[in-house]
Amino acid sequence: MFQDLGALYGALDKAHPAVVLFDYDGNIGELEELLQFLKGTKSAVMAMNSSPVYSDGILLLKEGARALLNTYASANNINQAVKAVVGGNIWLYPEFIQMMIRQNSMMAAQRQEALDPLSARERELAEMVALGMSNKEIAQTADITEQTVKTHLKTVYEKLGVASRLELAIMVNNARR
Repeated sequence: MFQDLGALYGALDKAHPAVVLFDYDGNIGELEELLQFLKGTKSAVMAMNSSPVYSDGILLLKEGARALLNTYASANNINQAVKAVVGGNIWLYPEFIQMMIRQNSMMAAQRQEALDPLSARERELAEMVALGMSNKEIAQTADITEQTVKTHLKTVYEKLGVASRLELAIMVNNARR
C-alpha cells in the first residue's frame, strides 16, 4: 500500500505487476495519472471507489482501466475481477453494467425519435439515401421521378435539421443501431 503516487511509481518501475488495485476515493485525477503512467505496460489497473459514479467509470474505461469495483466489494468479487483482468478481460460491478444497459436503451430510443418527424414515405427515401443510393436509383426503386425525390429529400433535410446527404445518411444509420 502506497500513500503517494511517487512511491507507487518507484515501486512500479522496479516490479511490473499484472494488476494494480487503486482506490481513487476523492481523487480521480490521481487514477487518471496512474493510467497514463501505465499505458504501454502489461500492468492492468483495477479502479475502486466507495461511491462509484457512472460517468467516472466511463471515463476510466476510456483511459484504460480494466476493472471497476466498489471499495466494499466482497473478496469473491475481487477475486473474480482479478481473474478476469489477468485473463485479458474487463470486469465491471453489476450496478455499472445495469446503468450501461439503461443508458444504451435511452440512447437507442433517442436515436429512433430523431426520425419521428418524417412521414413513412420520407423515412423510406431517407433509408435509401443511407444505403448509398443515388437520386436516380431511389426514383426507380420508389417508382417516382427524380424531381419528386429531390423535393422529398429537401423536406427531409428541413425536418431533421441536416444540410447534406452525408449528414442524413449518418443520422439514419445511427437511428438503426
